Amino acid sequence: MLTTQQEPITVVKTGSSGIYTVAFQPDGAHFLGGTSDGIQRWRLADGREVGRQTGMDLNAIAVSGDGTRIVCGTALGASVWDAELQEKFLDLEGSNSVYAVDVSPDSTRLATGTRSRASIWSLVTGERLVGPLRHDNTVTGIKFSPDSEQIATACRRGPIRVFSSHSGDELITIKTIVPWSPPITPLAWSNNGERIFATSDDKKIRSFDVSTGSQLAESPTLGSGTIESIALAANGRFVTTYAYYSISFLDASTLTRIGPVIEDSEDIRSIALSPDSSNLATGQYKGKIAVRNLSNVLPDSYGPFQASICPFTMSAETY
Repeated sequence: MLTTQQEPITVVKTGSSGIYTVAFQPDGAHFLGGTSDGIQRWRLADGREVGRQTGMDLNAIAVSGDGTRIVCGTALGASVWDAELQEKFLDLEGSNSVYAVDVSPDSTRLATGTRSRASIWSLVTGERLVGPLRHDNTVTGIKFSPDSEQIATACRRGPIRVFSSHSGDELITIKTIVPWSPPITPLAWSNNGERIFATSDDKKIRSFDVSTGSQLAESPTLGSGTIESIALAANGRFVTTYAYYSISFLDASTLTRIGPVIEDSEDIRSIALSPDSSNLATGQYKGKIAVRNLSNVLPDSYGPFQASICPFTMSAETY
């Protein structure tokens, strides 16, 4: 069903032609957007811009768990920035287009996905520690496991592969077909590291047992467009995703729908959940970021949700 309530929404306009990736900083008080012009950061409380790094055509963003580093995947390699000083101190992957990045939960390593390979690097020195791990096509998704011991990759129109993050040994191949079009975020690990959630090219979300590769659950068909990106709540209770103009929420165990389907007025390109699972950021094709508070969208059993700290509200139908 469609949402009917007036959701609390903060909207910022970036001045860019599109938002390719969004993320929250670990403090939950700031959010980021990646565009063809670089990174911009805003304060959630009032939507005020608090920083930017320009000169980058962004495909992907990842923020370290300790909040000190921002990793960017760009059309000309990967870069690591000091989050506080807003200064770049590492360049990786040369001139290769980097479509996927992630930071290990212990904030010591980062991973990159390019046209045909994946690599793991030291977040301190920039030394390549693992790889390159060869793939048959563009690596559009890459995620460390919660204990940092494994890494999962999604290959354009290919399967999911899980590797040891220390040796690079391939541990298992999960047979599914993820969407083909980067930049996307097609993967998420469960909090206990036993399941992987993934998008698929048939407009569904699936979860898989990491040890066996067997499918555990499958969502209904979601929307009319490709399901390219997903976000798992930090509390592990729900998954959210989008298909062009609609946002869906799923129970993490069963992948059945929960709450309303939110019909958006803009074509959505990226999605992220805040660290407390209370706020959802979506990046829009026309250069807007909308941040929705979920306290009056999802059942309380999927929270607890903190009430909106947004200083103003706008109707989902009119913003």
